[in-house]
Amino acid sequence: MQIIRGKYKGRKLIAVPSTETRPTLARIKGSMFDMLDQYIAGTNVLDLFAGSGALGIECVSRGAKSVVFVDNQKESIKTIKINLKNNLEGVELINCDYEDAIFSLARRGEKFNLVLLDPPFESDYLEKVLYFLHKKELLEDGAIIMCEMNSKKLLQNYPQKYIMLKEKEYGYVKVVIFKYNKG
Repeated sequence: MQIIRGKYKGRKLIAVPSTETRPTLARIKGSMFDMLDQYIAGTNVLDLFAGSGALGIECVSRGAKSVVFVDNQKESIKTIKINLKNNLEGVELINCDYEDAIFSLARRGEKFNLVLLDPPFESDYLEKVLYFLHKKELLEDGAIIMCEMNSKKLLQNYPQKYIMLKEKEYGYVKVVIFKYNKG
């Protein structure tokens, strides 16, 4: 794994030493960031289910203003710190589950322009997260939400404030990009 573009281009990243995380394949990550690139510079990013932090660190490299990494595994947080190589300016690491993180960020009044969601494939977290992000008002109008999931998964029960911009399959992986319309 490595950073594709930006000020840290080429930097090698390590994976979480656990069987509970699934690194995003390089070709999928490249395609994903081709779709997201125009939305990254100067944004506040939320990387939920961060794993190794590769997606959020790619955003840091491409000029994101800030990134909040959330994962409930201590090994993931430790791996993100190693991958950041102490470049912690504009970065926050939160070690808890996604619900606690969302509620905590909402209490602080945080707002995000870009959200990266890559939960465990067998979970039902995506629709819940989309609901909580909307309900807790964590999204700026026009925010972009990237969801990585199993290609067999269908997203059906999410707030109508989300407009699907793109959906692309890569074998067993599907990437869906939404735009949040606060209205």
